Amino acid sequence: MLLEITIMVDTNDGDYEYAINTISEEDLDKLKPLINAIKEFKPYRNKNRTHTYNWTMGECFRDDLGEKEPAEIYGFPEEIMELFEDFLPSPQYGFHTIERIEVCPKQDKERLL
Repeated sequence: MLLEITIMVDTNDGDYEYAINTISEEDLDKLKPLINAIKEFKPYRNKNRTHTYNWTMGECFRDDLGEKEPAEIYGFPEEIMELFEDFLPSPQYGFHTIERIEVCPKQDKERLL
């Protein structure tokens, strides 16, 4: 069965972007441990600063402030990280937090325009 996955990210403290994609049950099963790890994310301290963002990408990533890349935070194999990133939105300047992940059965849609 094909599913539809919706991922909402925060790009600028309250500005949200969404990505809606089709995902197989097999790929979703591969990603569930990572999704659970994101859900369980805890802020961390680095360079005398507390970092509260759970997934920084693009211009939102602040290496100069000691922020960790998602692969370093979660420690999953590269192929899992890349698979997950295929389903993420791609805002122009990046984003800092994954706010919501929803999945539902894929439904036929009628295009009106």
